[in-house]
Amino acid sequence: MIGQKKKPTDEIIAGLEGKQKIVIMGCGGCAKTFKTGGDAEVREMEKTLAEKGKTVLAAIQVPYGEFTCYAPQSIKRVAQNMKAFEECDAILMLSCGDGLQVVNEILLEGEKKLIKPIMPANDTIGLMGGGPELFKEKCQQCGECIVGMFAGICPLSQCAKGLLNGPCGGYKKDKCETDPERDCAWVKIYKRMEEAGLAGKLEEIIPPKDWKKRSRPRSVTVK
Repeated sequence: MIGQKKKPTDEIIAGLEGKQKIVIMGCGGCAKTFKTGGDAEVREMEKTLAEKGKTVLAAIQVPYGEFTCYAPQSIKRVAQNMKAFEECDAILMLSCGDGLQVVNEILLEGEKKLIKPIMPANDTIGLMGGGPELFKEKCQQCGECIVGMFAGICPLSQCAKGLLNGPCGGYKKDKCETDPERDCAWVKIYKRMEEAGLAGKLEEIIPPKDWKKRSRPRSVTVK
């Protein structure tokens, strides 16, 4: 899931300075899980903006399981609220940055080509797994997955230095030198490989990753 945190209210209001008529749009996917853009958060933001003297033309609550970043679903939501989008001074997105940009493209590439200030209410952290309360970064989305070589543990995201060939010389008592409370990722990898009878595989030298696969922006065509 795409981890995210709500921006401070003062920062959100500052971003809407000079903008009176606002459209709010949430997300029924990751934002709902992280409590940054579900129904409750959309209603609360509507109340907050009203208290600040703003006029909310539409507070779009996106049903659970509907992702704002998925264009076919957002196209329908935008169409249902087109009058509000046309009349608003700004759009406030209670979603990740990806959802925000998808909605912006829908407005820009539509028949009426709406150019509107579109503001994020959340700070996007990245891909995270876990839950229902604690979420941790598990994947860097590097474009060339190698976790199968390390018993399901990604050294790029779990090692503070992203090392591919064993721990650095700074770890002590199985802990990372960057944080004495944090387990060394490579100690965890070794122990898990040992339990699986695969510790000998760690003697193999892992070649450098092809970072060209991480060049941005990336795209995927699904047929």
